[in-house]
Amino acid sequence: MRIFYGILAFLVATNPSARAIQARSDKEQPQTVVSGTAVQSVVPVQAQLSSGMGPSSSASSSSGAGAANSAFFPLGPNVMCSFLPRDFLDCKDPIDHRENVTAQNEKKHGCLRFGGSTYEDVEHTSVVCTVFADIDCFGDRTFLRDGVPCVRYTDHYFVTTLIYSMLLGFLGMDRFCLGQTGTAVGKLLTMGGVGVWWIIDVILLITNNLLPEDGSNWNPYV
Repeated sequence: MRIFYGILAFLVATNPSARAIQARSDKEQPQTVVSGTAVQSVVPVQAQLSSGMGPSSSASSSSGAGAANSAFFPLGPNVMCSFLPRDFLDCKDPIDHRENVTAQNEKKHGCLRFGGSTYEDVEHTSVVCTVFADIDCFGDRTFLRDGVPCVRYTDHYFVTTLIYSMLLGFLGMDRFCLGQTGTAVGKLLTMGGVGVWWIIDVILLITNNLLPEDGSNWNPYV
């Protein structure tokens, strides 16, 4: 029995095809190259091509990774720049088109008029907002923010104007403060319409029907 196994091993060792297969397998095995003190593992080019590790595959994989990184990940640390609150944005004031519908249609945003007492009376538009430089977010850092009310505040205070109207209304002081110079002069010359105009303006102020001439709202800040 031992003689049979010995003859079989001798035939396999002397077979040329077996030697070729062994040589090919040795050639495809990674080789270790010693360069100075660094030891590197060198993979044959044929093995790289067969395993898809060539230069083209590396470039395609890196480009695929870049495309994947450019997509927004909702569970990531960054939020969309357009989702940031107003405290993190530098937003410009709404554009005043002054009843110019053509200019508003060309610009695609802006206000035809300002002011209003209720939500339905106030016009809304879009403004250009830019994220602050030290805020990290995903997407365009400059964009249009919708739903901005066409409201502006100047130096007109309701309480101050009401006091002027009650104490010095017969001199037209309230309308001078509101910028209504023409009617203020008429009120001054008639001494408050002999008292009637004086009372009417107080009622108009309380019912929010007498507003600043420039269309601004009452300033809520003191």
